[in-house]
Amino acid sequence: MTNKVDCLFINPRDLIGADAYIKLANLAGVLNTKNITSEIIEPAASHVSHAQIMDTIRKKNPSIICVAAFPSTLHDAYVTINMIKDKFPDKTIILEGYHINADPSILLHLNIPYGIRGDAEYSFAAFCESILKGEKPSRDLPGLVLNENGELKVNEPEVIRDIDALPLPAYDKLPIGNYYSASTNKTYMKLFTTRGCPYDCNFCASAPQMKYRWLSNDNVIKHLEVLVNKLGVQWVEFMDLTFTVSKKRTIEMCDAIIQSGITFDWGCETRADKIDEELVIKMKEAGCKKITFGVESGSEKIRNQTGKRISNGTFKTAFDLCRRHGVKTMANFIFGHPNETAEDMLETINFARELKPFNVLFLRMVPLPDVEVYQQGVKNGEVEADVWLKYMRGEIGHPIYYPSTISKREMDRLYNRAYLRFYMSAFAFKNYLPFIFDFGFMKKSLSIFLRMAFGKPVFK
Repeated sequence: MTNKVDCLFINPRDLIGADAYIKLANLAGVLNTKNITSEIIEPAASHVSHAQIMDTIRKKNPSIICVAAFPSTLHDAYVTINMIKDKFPDKTIILEGYHINADPSILLHLNIPYGIRGDAEYSFAAFCESILKGEKPSRDLPGLVLNENGELKVNEPEVIRDIDALPLPAYDKLPIGNYYSASTNKTYMKLFTTRGCPYDCNFCASAPQMKYRWLSNDNVIKHLEVLVNKLGVQWVEFMDLTFTVSKKRTIEMCDAIIQSGITFDWGCETRADKIDEELVIKMKEAGCKKITFGVESGSEKIRNQTGKRISNGTFKTAFDLCRRHGVKTMANFIFGHPNETAEDMLETINFARELKPFNVLFLRMVPLPDVEVYQQGVKNGEVEADVWLKYMRGEIGHPIYYPSTISKREMDRLYNRAYLRFYMSAFAFKNYLPFIFDFGFMKKSLSIFLRMAFGKPVFK
């Protein structure tokens, strides 16, 4: 029996735990059906160094190396790819992930021949079959990006309408048990039951033109049977951008979970205007322990500018509702919206304290390539057009959007102040008091608090 694999997936190190590993597991799941062997390397989760990655390539001798590239992983992807090209120049390298979707020209700057975009499961499998046969992939393969001696050919990405037809992701290839969530000290895993998003926030990387699709309840249960019953996952984080888009679907899914007898805790993210008492009661019955809300700003004026037109009153109602029924809440806020002032940011700090969520996450705006915030920032001279190339090459730190309406120093001061004012409050202490003897949870929570309040920023 040989250790050789046909395809090696690498999810470069990142700052916040991007969702790339789920996408890689999706790709590997389809390869399984084609008898194409694969392995996934998770350097951050598994504490693997670059030298160890190179050693794995040497031992596994893959014909294809697929590297993910998301905003927070772009620099490490660049370093990793350059090391592979230097040590293994004969290997076929293909890029996947957010950056190749948003900016296919990144392939030219990485100087590699292939990228794949969109719902790439079937296209990637076809690509691998061609390479393993010693053939070049079809130039018309959906989603394929070709770098032909500096000339770029970009094919339209595929959109898989029936995501139920896809095989289950290769969850068993992931280092389950190594993933961390600030919400729990339990064995944790992410699960997507939808693709796309029907909303259009100006800072978000989810393209609104991507048709919103969802798994059937039967298929959701199949995922859970593997994750919970076979792999021992105790907490599932549903990563759908808006979990309760359809009240009817959410209730039916919760009923299916209850009827399945699969026991696990879970969390999700949704909008404050897409939740009500009936939903919260049903979700809690099905095991929901936490709901995250993207509040974005304490200023309704700024929030409306993002495209998320939800009033402060609606957020208060949603948070009170969850608290009344014993479901923890998490509030996400962003500093650095276009045109945002210090006064707006103070409103955010005060509103976070007013909502009294169990957890809060303050982020600094990242001008993701090909989203409205980036385009507006470039137009206004607030963001350099080549900021992502500079970050990729290690010339600058992770890009942050600083609007011209506030100084960098003042925004950074308010960002740090937000964490201190929230987590040093009496209600935050009261929230965490019941967990004082859960040493693993408290250690992780304290570590992430110190990193966010005094160390490197957390990005979105």
